[in-house]
Amino acid sequence: MISRRRFMGTVSGSALLPGMALGAEPQLTATPALPGTSPENGGQAHAVAAEPVAAKDVGVLPAWSPPTTTPTDRFQFDASPEKLQGGHWRVPGLPRRYFEEFLPATFERTLVIEQLESKQGRLEWIFTGEYGGFTIAVSDKGLHVSQRYYDSFGLGNLEKPQRHPERITAESAAAFQGRLRTITVRLDAQLSLSVLLNGKEAIRQSCFLDVRRHQLAWEGSEGAAGGYLLEPETTGASVDVNPAQTHQTMLGFGGITTPTAYMQLSAEGKRRWWKLLAEYNLLLQREFPVGAQLNAAMDNWDHLPDAMPHYYSDNFPNGEISDFTYLRNIRRMGGKVLFEFWALPPWALQNWTDAQGKMHEGVPNPELYARAMVRYCQVSRDRVGAPPDIVGIQNELPQPPEIWHQMTLRLRAELDKAGFSSVKIHLRDDGILASGIECARAFRQSSAAWNDIDYVATHLYDYQKCLHDPDHYDPLLAQWRDAVGTKPFLSTEICINRPEFQDRSYRLALGMGQLYHKNLALANASALIYCWLLLNVEQPSFGWTRSLFVPDPARGFLPVTSSYQARVFGAYSRRIRAGMVRVEAPASNPDLLATAFVGNAGARTFVLLNRSLAPQRVRINWHGKPFRFLEWASPYEENTVSPAPTGDEIVVPPGAIATLSTEELGGLEFAPEGM
Repeated sequence: MISRRRFMGTVSGSALLPGMALGAEPQLTATPALPGTSPENGGQAHAVAAEPVAAKDVGVLPAWSPPTTTPTDRFQFDASPEKLQGGHWRVPGLPRRYFEEFLPATFERTLVIEQLESKQGRLEWIFTGEYGGFTIAVSDKGLHVSQRYYDSFGLGNLEKPQRHPERITAESAAAFQGRLRTITVRLDAQLSLSVLLNGKEAIRQSCFLDVRRHQLAWEGSEGAAGGYLLEPETTGASVDVNPAQTHQTMLGFGGITTPTAYMQLSAEGKRRWWKLLAEYNLLLQREFPVGAQLNAAMDNWDHLPDAMPHYYSDNFPNGEISDFTYLRNIRRMGGKVLFEFWALPPWALQNWTDAQGKMHEGVPNPELYARAMVRYCQVSRDRVGAPPDIVGIQNELPQPPEIWHQMTLRLRAELDKAGFSSVKIHLRDDGILASGIECARAFRQSSAAWNDIDYVATHLYDYQKCLHDPDHYDPLLAQWRDAVGTKPFLSTEICINRPEFQDRSYRLALGMGQLYHKNLALANASALIYCWLLLNVEQPSFGWTRSLFVPDPARGFLPVTSSYQARVFGAYSRRIRAGMVRVEAPASNPDLLATAFVGNAGARTFVLLNRSLAPQRVRINWHGKPFRFLEWASPYEENTVSPAPTGDEIVVPPGAIATLSTEELGGLEFAPEGM
């Protein structure tokens, strides 16, 4: 299974992507089919580019002084590679030096080069993961870095099958002068791979791959190399929590469980689903109603054949339908329901002329719109036992500001008239934060409409432009807070949907983890709502980033995590309870992202995300009820629970998230209906 991005060819150069500005689309060139293998090459499938890559001139390398520590992980390659003989097999194997460690999600590793006589050979530093890897090759002629995917036969030459099919997806070269003393590899939380020579950056590539193991090899019949691997260092940091400085009160976490996907689950799958919702504390159900398919009688809210197909390639219909039995179960768990229209039915639209005489075709008729909203509340009250807790003005679709104002005022009036004065209203949510700011400013043009808005809301899809530099998003979040003032914020839709980022990468999920932190700590979000909690997919790349879970037909239609996204989202959702209040928690290291929450009876939850390249020994200065639980999210740990440390220090590996809490995980205390 491979994403569309992997079929797009080879990336050459030494920048993040050559000539690529922040948020720009990568320009890729075609990659020819890879050559097959034969007994003469031992079945090795080395994916090589058909044409040479132009080398960047790094210039003269700086001097470098070795550390005073005693070398441990040494390597030495002699001139002649070992050749193994066995039966009728003739397998020429490259001399190897294997390192025993499993690499963290982000890291820096440095080889000290004491000897390098390349002649007709080269030293290869090979990093491998579940789906692909990258190789750093160095000789006296220069440096070459290539990335490759190898998790599908679709990546190879199907006419000449390879033993290990793979395809190069990025490669860069660099020439240098002077004596090479060190090679440093950095894989960071900004989706970048960089290689430094003697501490000087030589190559940087965009890289989504997660790698686990690394090894050295000598390629060629002549030459020699020797040296050692430097031990990574642990750095120190501290967090001084100030419980007296309080911020937002949490409403909770959640997303959209689409009924078409839920209906796919087996009886056992549904039982497990409700346990997952309780454990992951995903108790905010965001409803996409029948929308454009709603009939004039407004009696087909939960008519499954009216589920609208989404634009997810060859997948099956998702969303835009309700399941009132499902909503009853959510409410029995103590959850809340959010409801809004996306596209309105044709009978609720009008042609409207503004004050300047401009005609706007197909805009909402505020009276008919409000009537449909109230009718949903009535049906929900009758079928579920309560109306939705919060209703939104409209999902994403732009309207003239005057229409937004009329929709808001009419909706509030009709809700109150129908006896739904307790139902809150959230701002029309935009698809991206930049235009969400403009939307909020447009709503504030009417003080009456703004007064009827209880929650502000927006989606944050433009954050994807900042995945290579997440802090670049911070000024926009500050503008948002300035635009909306003190109204509580619902972050109503979060996921990755840009084509170039459709991948199963943990580091991609870690990039989203930085957004969760920023949402909470910079934008004061009271709710984090993922786009889909459960999505009905056939093509898996649409589940990897758009949904936290998917139904798995191969496992008896059970719900399973679709990628690493669920564990990173869960690092926040599982122990931060509704009603908790965020308190100030500044960290001494800007690459240590800390959020702290307090609740009733001394409840505390503390989340630490280490986006640096080194382990962080963190001193937590926060007195209170002792933490009982420690959870880890990393490439190797799926919200793994263990007892909390007894002291006030914890070591957080690079790329990992630690969640400390006094709070038990949620449990299911009733038998759900409709199974």
